[in-house]
Amino acid sequence: MQTLKYSILILGILSFAGCEKMKFEPVPGGNPEALFEELWSTFDTDYAPFEERGVDWQEQYDLYRPQVDASTSEEELAEIFRQMLRSLDDGHVSLTLPGEPVYYSNLIIDQRIDHELFDLELVKSNYLEQDFQESGNGGNTYGWIGNIGYLHLAWTNDNLLSLSDILDYFDSADGLIFDLRHNGGGNFTYALSEFGRLTDARHFVFRSKTKNGKGKDDYTDWYDWYVEPAGKYFDKKIVLLTDRYTISAGERMAMAFKALPNVVHLGDTTNGSIGTKIGKELSNGWYYSVVTQKVEFLDGLSYEGPGIPPDTFVKNTAAEMAAGIDQTLATALAEF
Repeated sequence: MQTLKYSILILGILSFAGCEKMKFEPVPGGNPEALFEELWSTFDTDYAPFEERGVDWQEQYDLYRPQVDASTSEEELAEIFRQMLRSLDDGHVSLTLPGEPVYYSNLIIDQRIDHELFDLELVKSNYLEQDFQESGNGGNTYGWIGNIGYLHLAWTNDNLLSLSDILDYFDSADGLIFDLRHNGGGNFTYALSEFGRLTDARHFVFRSKTKNGKGKDDYTDWYDWYVEPAGKYFDKKIVLLTDRYTISAGERMAMAFKALPNVVHLGDTTNGSIGTKIGKELSNGWYYSVVTQKVEFLDGLSYEGPGIPPDTFVKNTAAEMAAGIDQTLATALAEF
């Protein structure tokens, strides 16, 4: 299960403030070859979704280990680490060096590919009635678009404690759009615990198991996760929106929505970085994160890597955005 300590790292995925590079000083107690072995070995024993991501970790060792010797500089070693971790293409895998921007293994996140194809400010100015509301320390933005309710969730955390009040606000709506585009994740258990009013029956959502030893098959037993009915049922049609920046706990929340019979899923495929991550520190003080969990959706499949596909694919274009049009949202409105 994800912990608050490391979920906070996900909330920073979309913050890529530039940092001035610095020349690293040698760190006592660390040498390039030992540091390589330390990082590679930790992933070898602790990283869970090698199979799902189609990565042979021994091949990565054979490729990159010969590039490291006692004379390898810290700058060179950092670049070797980045290249090796890139093979995982995992939004939950990162490397943090002093004075450097955080490096993300996932190419989409690291290079901000198509990041500009969603803009909440455009939704506020061009679609929502001007009396829209915000709550959850900025995590929730909600308002009316005609007779349809709209709720954007920027992350998945205690902002969801306001969900019941928001559903009351939309009691007279003809339907509700839940927008998880650019949802940066957090703590998925809030989604499962606060979804009671969105269902009138118990629904299985996904199962997970977590590494608990150094062996390849050392895992906990599978644990099943459900949404349970609680409170007054919100029996309206729901349209779910996602994009490639819907990540982590946001993806598990998307799974919870997709387990419900009254939900239609539109937009782009999610990021595909779903399993729990934990933070670690190399002996030279560099920080990194590693994924220690496998997750399977209710259909028995893992979407680690490819991401969760929508029922109907819709992706905004740069030209549409420049014209003030959110075609994904417009397509969602046409569902009602």
